[in-house]
Amino acid sequence: MSKKNECLKLNKEELEKLHSNLLLLLKEFDRICRKHNIKYYLSDGTLLGAVRHKGFVPWDDDIDVQMSRSEYERFCEVCKEELDESKFFFQNQETDKHYNWVYGKLRLKNTTYMRVGQEHLKQDSGIFMDIFPLDNISDNKFTQYYFEVMCKMCRKIFWAPVGCVVKEHFYSRLFFKLLCFIPRKLTIRVFEFFAKFYQNKETDLFAYYNLDYLRNERQVLKKEWYKKSITMEFEGYEFFVPEAYDEILTATYGDYMKLPPEDKRGSTSPASYIKFLDGTEVKLER
Repeated sequence: MSKKNECLKLNKEELEKLHSNLLLLLKEFDRICRKHNIKYYLSDGTLLGAVRHKGFVPWDDDIDVQMSRSEYERFCEVCKEELDESKFFFQNQETDKHYNWVYGKLRLKNTTYMRVGQEHLKQDSGIFMDIFPLDNISDNKFTQYYFEVMCKMCRKIFWAPVGCVVKEHFYSRLFFKLLCFIPRKLTIRVFEFFAKFYQNKETDLFAYYNLDYLRNERQVLKKEWYKKSITMEFEGYEFFVPEAYDEILTATYGDYMKLPPEDKRGSTSPASYIKFLDGTEVKLER
């Protein structure tokens, strides 16, 4: 029953279509942020792509951006009036009552990106870009651990509708089925209490509370790296990146300018079905 090893393999043409659809999302996101002076940064593989390839990492299949929690909350509000809703949908737990994650996604309408194991979910499933809020965290390791454990518990509850289907073992599925009975609004309040606890306090570090930052220390970031931003070319357009991109990419990837071995460059996607804006489709063969 486990679906963790299933993935959709995209050929060059399919990947180019996905990239062109993703770029539409990034351009709309950037338009709104520039108009309202909202600070953001390309992040993760998207930042790596801008620096190393001046665009997408050729085998990458997503777009990630980061912004501070306060800027993220501004963006959520601005979207209500500014977003071109004929083409795009901003998804969070307020705009989609079935949404199971703790960060925002900008979705492209008239498309589909169905992740493996999530086919039964009722949430909007258009092609998307991830918008990650960065939260202040304590410099104290014990406090970091406590807050991460609490946030991780909340994330498991949000993920329960998926876990009760995709988990391989009966008792794991039963555990997640029981978690589904915990009130959603309560879980949201608890998560936001811990994630935003240091929002108005001076700290030296940012973290993705939406990810396992204690298990993956690359998600703990120095705030000084985000003091200034510059623009950088990405697929023929200019988008914002941290001026200290070298420090961030080195901490994240090590020797980030070195290409991985050729056998590691193939494009796989955690989707079971994708419909592009032009109506063409690709499905996971099972």
